[in-house]
Amino acid sequence: MESIFVFPSTEAGYPVRIFTVEEELEFAGHPVLGAAAVIHKCFYSSQKTADINLMLDKRRIHLQSQFFSDHYNVIMNQGTPEFLSVVSPKYYTDIASSLNVDSSALNDDYPVEVVSTGLPYLLVPLKENLDKAKISISNFGEFISQFRAKFVYVFNPETLQCRTWNNSGTIEDIATGSAAGPLCAYLVKNGFKKSNELISISQGQYLNRPSIIEGWVSNINMKQEVFIKGDVSFFGSGEINI
Repeated sequence: MESIFVFPSTEAGYPVRIFTVEEELEFAGHPVLGAAAVIHKCFYSSQKTADINLMLDKRRIHLQSQFFSDHYNVIMNQGTPEFLSVVSPKYYTDIASSLNVDSSALNDDYPVEVVSTGLPYLLVPLKENLDKAKISISNFGEFISQFRAKFVYVFNPETLQCRTWNNSGTIEDIATGSAAGPLCAYLVKNGFKKSNELISISQGQYLNRPSIIEGWVSNINMKQEVFIKGDVSFFGSGEINI
């Protein structure tokens, strides 16, 4: 869903910009993980591990890349999460309807909340009908913006199976690091997971491309910081002639 453009390094790190086919993004998880592995391969190939900083606008993202025989494992520090809003239950019916489910499908033990580690996600807990969920209104992006959200991330609290789409609902993502980070922060903040507990998030099942994202929340310098870990494999290459 995204492309990332990497610019020559500076003292602060490698400046990058991220785009979808529709817009430029302030942050995205998988392009950042992938870029770190590419930089490791191209510029630090003699090292098994590499510490890499990416500069996204004025934000610096620190990554640790480790090379294995056939892939790279990259850990990204997404920084301190922002808890932007807790959505009032009076909106639950409209939120459920916009996602093609009844309000009874929402799990009342879990709040609907907007959390960001770079992109603000509306986190919607569904106890059932995750398979039926889809964006079912044409102005979905405008609708969730009233809660200060950019995108939605629906999840089953028992299994941590998750789904997300672009706001037109035409493209579903198989793995979304920028959403997994906020979900980890949400689970720890609300007492469902503990600090430093490894959280395994599943996605892509309904596209027959199942994925697992691992994350955790640690206390560093009196602040909570969110970490996401993923494997990167190279399966293609090309050249751009300018």
